[in-house]
Amino acid sequence: MGNGNTEHTKPDVAQAIDRSIDQNIPVVTNNNDRTFAVIIGNENYKEVAKVPHALNDAKVFAAYCEKTLGLPRKNIKQYADATFGTLLSAMENIQSIAKAYNGDINVIFYYAGHGIPNEGSNEAYLLPVDANGRNTAACYPIDKLYGELKALGANQVTVFLDACFSGAQRGNGMLASARGVAIKAKQAAPQGNMVVFSAASADETAYPYNEKGHGLFTYYLLKKLNETKGDVTLGELGSYICEKVAQESVVSNGKSQTPTVVPSVSIVDNWKNLKLTK
Repeated sequence: MGNGNTEHTKPDVAQAIDRSIDQNIPVVTNNNDRTFAVIIGNENYKEVAKVPHALNDAKVFAAYCEKTLGLPRKNIKQYADATFGTLLSAMENIQSIAKAYNGDINVIFYYAGHGIPNEGSNEAYLLPVDANGRNTAACYPIDKLYGELKALGANQVTVFLDACFSGAQRGNGMLASARGVAIKAKQAAPQGNMVVFSAASADETAYPYNEKGHGLFTYYLLKKLNETKGDVTLGELGSYICEKVAQESVVSNGKSQTPTVVPSVSIVDNWKNLKLTK
């Protein structure tokens, strides 16, 4: 997430960040107690570049889950700078919850951080903060993630990935572990009752929106939740994010960022009418 125009790439440290989307969070009275959120913000990597604003992305999205979508605080499982072990524990925790409820739950999975492709198979992975991507055995495969989310047997699973899987940083340049050119990672297929919102397509980069203190994708996700007070269909949310991110990226960065929204086969006919709220 950065700027394609070199003289404007570095954020002005003296520039005030507009925090209005973080501070003016609508509060609703919904009790969305059958929805559980797994929220991961990976910013401070040990061996590769940081992901600007990822911790704030996760923190503010968690606040919207509680205040605007009506999830009880205890239903929101938030993980900052998650290692591989933490990712395993996060999935074990949501698996235990789904088992206790016999699958009669909705799940929101949110991730902001680096993604990485396997340069041999082009398969996509989430990058834990203690991995560098050279050995994808230490990374979390997207196929595995989708399979585990399907196995929850949940009524609805909504996935938000503010990451790209081309080997690019969030902004300009490539991860140290990646080749010098972007890779077109394979798109894993959503499974079960799942809709996946991704920040960027194919070999694109996911950019930051520095003046807003967020990833570009997450900012417009939050903005739509703010404007609608959470009462928005997934179809409306997807259309808004895709349009706004594409417009802002080409204007500010001079490069394309094209979010995607992909439903699983089982809900391809009705996903657009689903909501994050009851």
